[in-house]
Amino acid sequence: MFIFPILIASLTTLIAIVLLRPFAISIDLVDKPSFRKRHSGNIPLIGGIAMFFGVLISILILPYDLNYFNYFILVSIILVVIGVLDDHRNLSVKSRFLFQFLVAVIIISGGGLSIESFGDLFGNGEIFLHGWAYFISLIAIIAAINAVNMADGIHGLAAGNSLITFAAILFLSIGNIPQIDLMITLLFCSVLPVFMIHNLCLGISINKRVFMGDAGSMFLGMGIVWLLLDSSQGEAMIFKPVISLWVFSAPLMDMVSAFIRRLLVGKSPFKPDLFHLHHLLLHMGFKNTNALILILLFSFIMALIGILGSLYEVAEVIMFSGFLVVFLAYIVFISWAKSKTKNNTEVID
Repeated sequence: MFIFPILIASLTTLIAIVLLRPFAISIDLVDKPSFRKRHSGNIPLIGGIAMFFGVLISILILPYDLNYFNYFILVSIILVVIGVLDDHRNLSVKSRFLFQFLVAVIIISGGGLSIESFGDLFGNGEIFLHGWAYFISLIAIIAAINAVNMADGIHGLAAGNSLITFAAILFLSIGNIPQIDLMITLLFCSVLPVFMIHNLCLGISINKRVFMGDAGSMFLGMGIVWLLLDSSQGEAMIFKPVISLWVFSAPLMDMVSAFIRRLLVGKSPFKPDLFHLHHLLLHMGFKNTNALILILLFSFIMALIGILGSLYEVAEVIMFSGFLVVFLAYIVFISWAKSKTKNNTEVID
Protein backbone atom coordinates (compact mmCIF):
# COMPACT_ATOMS: atom_id res chain seq x y z
CA MET A 1 0.00 0.00 0.00
CA PHE A 2 2.80 2.42 0.90
CA ILE A 3 5.41 1.38 -1.67
CA PHE A 4 3.77 3.01 -4.70
CA PRO A 5 3.30 6.49 -3.13
CA ILE A 6 6.85 6.36 -1.76
CA LEU A 7 8.27 5.54 -5.18
CA ILE A 8 6.15 8.25 -6.81
CA ALA A 9 7.38 10.81 -4.26
CA SER A 10 11.03 9.95 -4.87
CA LEU A 11 10.67 9.80 -8.64
CA THR A 12 8.68 13.04 -8.82
CA THR A 13 11.34 14.82 -6.76
CA LEU A 14 14.07 13.54 -9.05
CA ILE A 15 12.21 14.55 -12.23
CA ALA A 16 11.38 17.97 -10.79
CA ILE A 17 15.03 18.64 -9.96
CA VAL A 18 16.10 17.74 -13.50
CA LEU A 19 13.36 19.77 -15.19
CA LEU A 20 13.50 22.81 -12.91
CA ARG A 21 17.30 23.25 -13.06
CA PRO A 22 17.51 25.02 -16.46
CA PHE A 23 14.37 27.04 -15.71
CA ALA A 24 15.76 28.25 -12.37
CA ILE A 25 19.01 29.30 -14.03
CA SER A 26 17.14 31.15 -16.78
CA ILE A 27 15.14 33.25 -14.29
CA ASP A 28 18.07 33.70 -11.88
CA LEU A 29 16.50 31.62 -9.11
CA VAL A 30 19.97 30.78 -7.85
CA ASP A 31 22.10 31.21 -4.76
CA LYS A 32 25.15 33.32 -5.49
CA PRO A 33 28.44 33.23 -3.54
CA SER A 34 28.86 35.99 -0.94
CA PHE A 35 30.60 36.76 2.34
CA ARG A 36 28.28 34.33 4.13
CA LYS A 37 27.87 31.89 1.25
CA ARG A 38 31.21 30.54 0.13
CA HIS A 39 30.09 27.91 -2.33
CA SER A 40 31.31 27.87 -5.92
CA GLY A 41 29.10 29.13 -8.72
CA ASN A 42 25.40 29.96 -8.87
CA ILE A 43 23.38 27.10 -7.38
CA PRO A 44 19.71 26.57 -8.40
CA LEU A 45 17.32 26.99 -5.47
CA ILE A 46 14.91 24.28 -6.53
CA GLY A 47 15.29 21.50 -3.97
CA GLY A 48 12.39 22.71 -1.85
CA ILE A 49 10.07 23.03 -4.84
CA ALA A 50 11.03 19.54 -6.02
CA MET A 51 10.39 17.99 -2.60
CA PHE A 52 7.06 19.79 -2.37
CA PHE A 53 6.00 18.38 -5.75
CA GLY A 54 7.13 14.93 -4.64
CA VAL A 55 4.99 15.05 -1.49
CA LEU A 56 2.01 16.74 -3.19
CA ILE A 57 1.77 14.39 -6.19
CA SER A 58 1.93 11.37 -3.91
CA ILE A 59 -0.80 12.76 -1.65
CA LEU A 60 -3.03 13.32 -4.69
CA ILE A 61 -2.82 9.64 -5.67
CA LEU A 62 -3.40 8.27 -2.17
CA PRO A 63 -6.62 6.30 -1.57
CA TYR A 64 -7.76 8.81 1.05
CA ASP A 65 -10.27 11.62 1.05
CA LEU A 66 -8.24 14.72 0.16
CA ASN A 67 -10.20 16.67 2.76
CA TYR A 68 -7.95 15.02 5.33
CA PHE A 69 -4.97 16.79 3.77
CA ASN A 70 -6.56 20.11 2.76
CA TYR A 71 -5.01 22.29 5.47
CA PHE A 72 -1.63 20.57 5.18
CA ILE A 73 -1.63 21.19 1.42
CA LEU A 74 -2.80 24.79 1.88
CA VAL A 75 -0.05 25.80 4.32
CA SER A 76 2.52 23.94 2.23
CA ILE A 77 1.55 25.92 -0.86
CA ILE A 78 1.71 29.22 1.04
CA LEU A 79 5.16 28.53 2.48
CA VAL A 80 6.65 27.21 -0.76
CA VAL A 81 5.35 30.17 -2.78
CA ILE A 82 6.60 32.69 -0.22
CA GLY A 83 9.88 30.79 0.03
CA VAL A 84 10.41 30.93 -3.72
CA LEU A 85 9.62 34.65 -3.77
CA ASP A 86 12.08 35.17 -0.92
CA ASP A 87 14.74 33.11 -2.69
CA HIS A 88 14.23 35.14 -5.86
CA ARG A 89 13.51 38.63 -4.54
CA ASN A 90 14.68 38.67 -0.90
CA LEU A 91 11.45 39.54 0.90
CA SER A 92 11.59 41.61 4.07
CA VAL A 93 11.61 39.88 7.45
CA LYS A 94 8.19 41.42 8.20
CA SER A 95 6.69 40.00 5.01
CA ARG A 96 7.98 36.50 5.73
CA PHE A 97 6.71 36.59 9.30
CA LEU A 98 3.32 37.83 8.20
CA PHE A 99 2.79 34.76 6.02
CA GLN A 100 4.32 32.46 8.62
CA PHE A 101 1.86 33.90 11.13
CA LEU A 102 -0.96 33.17 8.67
CA VAL A 103 0.27 29.60 8.29
CA ALA A 104 0.41 29.16 12.07
CA VAL A 105 -3.17 30.44 12.41
CA ILE A 106 -4.36 28.00 9.73
CA ILE A 107 -2.56 25.07 11.40
CA ILE A 108 -4.12 25.87 14.77
CA SER A 109 -7.59 26.98 13.73
CA GLY A 110 -8.06 24.84 10.62
CA GLY A 111 -5.82 21.85 11.27
CA GLY A 112 -6.78 21.71 14.94
CA LEU A 113 -3.16 21.33 16.06
CA SER A 114 -1.84 23.20 19.10
CA ILE A 115 0.18 22.84 22.28
CA GLU A 116 -2.34 22.11 25.00
CA SER A 117 0.18 20.83 27.55
CA PHE A 118 3.93 20.87 28.21
CA GLY A 119 3.62 17.60 30.12
CA ASP A 120 5.01 16.94 33.60
CA LEU A 121 8.32 18.80 33.17
CA PHE A 122 8.99 19.52 36.86
CA GLY A 123 7.52 16.47 38.55
CA ASN A 124 4.60 18.44 40.01
CA GLY A 125 1.95 17.35 37.56
CA GLU A 126 1.03 18.11 33.97
CA ILE A 127 1.40 21.74 32.88
CA PHE A 128 -1.70 22.79 30.93
CA LEU A 129 -1.55 26.02 28.96
CA HIS A 130 -5.28 26.78 29.00
CA GLY A 131 -5.73 30.35 27.73
CA TRP A 132 -2.10 30.57 26.66
CA ALA A 133 -2.34 27.60 24.31
CA TYR A 134 -3.10 29.60 21.16
CA PHE A 135 -0.35 32.17 21.74
CA ILE A 136 2.32 29.61 22.67
CA SER A 137 1.35 27.45 19.71
CA LEU A 138 1.74 30.40 17.33
CA ILE A 139 5.26 31.03 18.63
CA ALA A 140 6.20 27.34 18.48
CA ILE A 141 5.00 26.87 14.90
CA ILE A 142 6.75 30.00 13.61
CA ALA A 143 9.91 29.04 15.52
CA ALA A 144 9.95 25.54 14.02
CA ILE A 145 9.43 26.88 10.50
CA ASN A 146 12.45 29.14 10.94
CA ALA A 147 14.64 26.73 12.90
CA VAL A 148 15.33 24.50 9.90
CA ASN A 149 16.16 27.57 7.81
CA MET A 150 18.61 28.94 10.37
CA ALA A 151 20.43 25.61 10.54
CA ASP A 152 20.78 25.47 6.75
CA GLY A 153 24.41 26.56 6.53
CA ILE A 154 26.42 23.76 4.93
CA HIS A 155 25.59 21.15 2.32
CA GLY A 156 23.29 18.45 3.65
CA LEU A 157 22.79 19.92 7.12
CA ALA A 158 19.16 21.07 7.08
CA ALA A 159 18.08 18.01 5.08
CA GLY A 160 20.09 15.64 7.27
CA ASN A 161 18.73 17.07 10.52
CA SER A 162 15.20 16.96 9.13
CA LEU A 163 15.56 13.37 7.94
CA ILE A 164 16.70 12.33 11.42
CA THR A 165 13.69 14.06 12.98
CA PHE A 166 11.20 12.52 10.52
CA ALA A 167 12.79 9.09 10.97
CA ALA A 168 12.57 9.41 14.77
CA ILE A 169 8.89 10.38 14.56
CA LEU A 170 8.29 7.43 12.24
CA PHE A 171 10.03 4.98 14.57
CA LEU A 172 8.17 6.21 17.65
CA SER A 173 4.86 6.19 15.81
CA ILE A 174 4.87 2.78 14.12
CA GLY A 175 1.68 0.97 15.07
CA ASN A 176 0.19 4.04 16.77
CA ILE A 177 0.24 6.92 14.32
CA PRO A 178 -2.89 7.71 12.25
CA GLN A 179 -2.59 6.54 8.64
CA ILE A 180 -2.62 10.14 7.39
CA ASP A 181 0.33 11.22 9.54
CA LEU A 182 2.16 7.99 8.79
CA MET A 183 1.96 8.70 5.07
CA ILE A 184 3.11 12.31 5.47
CA THR A 185 6.10 11.12 7.49
CA LEU A 186 6.98 8.43 4.96
CA LEU A 187 6.74 10.88 2.06
CA PHE A 188 9.14 13.33 3.71
CA CYS A 189 11.51 10.43 4.40
CA SER A 190 11.22 9.52 0.69
CA VAL A 191 11.94 12.92 -0.88
CA LEU A 192 14.75 14.01 1.43
CA PRO A 193 17.32 11.39 0.33
CA VAL A 194 16.74 12.33 -3.33
CA PHE A 195 17.43 15.97 -2.51
CA MET A 196 20.48 15.10 -0.41
CA ILE A 197 22.01 13.17 -3.31
CA HIS A 198 21.82 16.33 -5.43
CA ASN A 199 22.83 18.63 -2.59
CA LEU A 200 25.86 16.60 -1.50
CA CYS A 201 26.61 15.52 -5.10
CA LEU A 202 26.72 11.83 -4.20
CA GLY A 203 27.57 10.02 -7.42
CA ILE A 204 26.76 13.04 -9.58
CA SER A 205 28.78 15.97 -10.89
CA ILE A 206 29.34 18.91 -8.56
CA ASN A 207 27.97 21.06 -11.37
CA LYS A 208 24.56 19.45 -10.75
CA ARG A 209 24.34 20.63 -7.13
CA VAL A 210 21.05 22.16 -5.96
CA PHE A 211 19.99 23.95 -2.77
CA MET A 212 16.61 23.67 -1.06
CA GLY A 213 16.25 27.42 -0.53
CA ASP A 214 13.87 29.04 1.93
CA ALA A 215 10.99 27.27 0.18
CA GLY A 216 12.46 23.92 1.20
CA SER A 217 13.56 24.80 4.73
CA MET A 218 10.18 26.33 5.63
CA PHE A 219 8.33 23.40 4.07
CA LEU A 220 10.38 20.94 6.12
CA GLY A 221 10.00 22.98 9.31
CA MET A 222 6.24 23.08 8.84
CA GLY A 223 6.08 19.33 8.21
CA ILE A 224 8.08 18.65 11.36
CA VAL A 225 6.03 20.87 13.66
CA TRP A 226 2.78 19.52 12.15
CA LEU A 227 3.76 15.94 13.02
CA LEU A 228 5.23 16.80 16.43
CA LEU A 229 2.07 18.63 17.47
CA ASP A 230 -0.19 15.83 16.28
CA SER A 231 1.96 13.17 17.95
CA SER A 232 2.63 14.79 21.34
CA GLN A 233 -0.67 16.43 22.21
CA GLY A 234 -4.21 15.40 23.03
CA GLU A 235 -5.71 12.15 24.20
CA ALA A 236 -4.21 10.22 21.28
CA MET A 237 -0.63 11.37 21.95
CA ILE A 238 2.05 8.93 20.85
CA PHE A 239 4.94 10.38 22.86
CA LYS A 240 5.30 12.99 25.58
CA PRO A 241 5.86 16.66 24.61
CA VAL A 242 9.39 16.66 26.06
CA ILE A 243 10.45 14.03 23.51
CA SER A 244 9.86 16.61 20.78
CA LEU A 245 12.78 18.62 22.17
CA TRP A 246 15.13 15.65 21.77
CA VAL A 247 14.14 14.59 18.26
CA PHE A 248 14.31 18.18 16.98
CA SER A 249 17.25 19.21 19.15
CA ALA A 250 19.96 20.39 16.75
CA PRO A 251 17.94 23.02 14.82
CA LEU A 252 16.13 24.06 18.01
CA MET A 253 19.32 24.57 20.04
CA ASP A 254 20.98 26.39 17.16
CA MET A 255 18.07 28.82 16.78
CA VAL A 256 17.58 29.55 20.50
CA SER A 257 21.31 29.99 21.15
CA ALA A 258 21.55 32.34 18.14
CA PHE A 259 18.68 34.46 19.46
CA ILE A 260 20.24 34.63 22.94
CA ARG A 261 23.68 35.48 21.51
CA ARG A 262 22.37 38.32 19.36
CA LEU A 263 20.15 39.82 22.03
CA LEU A 264 23.01 39.84 24.54
CA VAL A 265 25.13 41.98 22.22
CA GLY A 266 22.26 44.29 21.34
CA LYS A 267 21.64 42.89 17.86
CA SER A 268 18.36 41.97 16.24
CA PRO A 269 17.68 38.26 16.81
CA PHE A 270 16.86 38.06 13.10
CA LYS A 271 20.16 39.57 11.94
CA PRO A 272 22.32 36.76 10.51
CA ASP A 273 25.85 36.14 11.78
CA LEU A 274 28.66 33.64 11.31
CA PHE A 275 28.50 32.00 14.73
CA HIS A 276 26.15 29.09 14.21
CA LEU A 277 27.62 25.73 15.19
CA HIS A 278 28.47 24.82 11.61
CA HIS A 279 30.25 28.16 11.08
CA LEU A 280 32.30 27.72 14.24
CA LEU A 281 33.36 24.19 13.33
CA LEU A 282 34.55 25.50 9.96
CA HIS A 283 36.42 28.34 11.71
CA MET A 284 38.09 25.72 13.91
CA GLY A 285 39.48 23.97 10.86
CA PHE A 286 36.95 21.22 10.21
CA LYS A 287 36.14 20.51 6.59
CA ASN A 288 32.53 20.79 5.45
CA THR A 289 32.06 17.03 5.37
CA ASN A 290 33.52 16.52 8.83
CA ALA A 291 31.43 19.36 10.29
CA LEU A 292 28.33 17.84 8.71
CA ILE A 293 29.09 14.41 10.14
CA LEU A 294 29.71 15.80 13.64
CA ILE A 295 26.47 17.80 13.74
CA LEU A 296 24.37 14.99 12.29
CA LEU A 297 25.95 12.57 14.77
CA PHE A 298 24.96 14.93 17.59
CA SER A 299 21.45 15.19 16.13
CA PHE A 300 21.20 11.39 15.81
CA ILE A 301 22.40 10.77 19.39
CA MET A 302 19.92 13.30 20.76
CA ALA A 303 17.07 11.74 18.77
CA LEU A 304 18.15 8.28 19.94
CA ILE A 305 18.08 9.41 23.57
CA GLY A 306 14.60 10.79 22.99
CA ILE A 307 13.47 7.52 21.43
CA LEU A 308 14.91 5.44 24.26
CA GLY A 309 13.45 7.79 26.86
CA SER A 310 10.04 7.35 25.29
CA LEU A 311 10.27 3.58 24.88
CA TYR A 312 11.47 3.02 28.45
CA GLU A 313 9.06 5.61 29.83
CA VAL A 314 11.74 7.68 31.55
CA ALA A 315 10.18 10.34 33.77
CA GLU A 316 9.50 13.58 31.91
CA VAL A 317 11.29 15.63 34.57
CA ILE A 318 14.45 13.57 33.98
CA MET A 319 14.20 13.95 30.21
CA PHE A 320 13.63 17.70 30.51
CA SER A 321 16.48 18.15 33.00
CA GLY A 322 18.77 16.15 30.74
CA PHE A 323 17.85 18.28 27.76
CA LEU A 324 18.59 21.48 29.70
CA VAL A 325 22.00 20.13 30.74
CA VAL A 326 22.89 19.31 27.13
CA PHE A 327 21.59 22.69 25.97
CA LEU A 328 23.70 24.48 28.59
CA ALA A 329 26.75 22.51 27.45
CA TYR A 330 25.90 23.46 23.86
CA ILE A 331 25.81 27.18 24.72
CA VAL A 332 29.09 26.91 26.65
CA PHE A 333 30.73 25.21 23.67
CA ILE A 334 29.40 27.85 21.26
CA SER A 335 30.78 30.62 23.49
CA TRP A 336 34.15 28.90 23.79
CA ALA A 337 34.40 28.20 20.06
CA LYS A 338 33.36 31.76 19.25
CA SER A 339 36.18 33.10 21.42
CA LYS A 340 38.65 30.95 19.49
CA THR A 341 37.71 32.20 16.04
CA LYS A 342 40.10 34.55 14.34
CA ASN A 343 37.40 36.53 12.55
CA ASN A 344 35.25 37.74 15.44
CA THR A 345 33.01 40.17 13.59
CA GLU A 346 29.21 40.15 13.50
CA VAL A 347 28.73 42.57 10.61
CA ILE A 348 26.98 40.38 8.10
CA ASP A 349 25.14 41.36 4.94
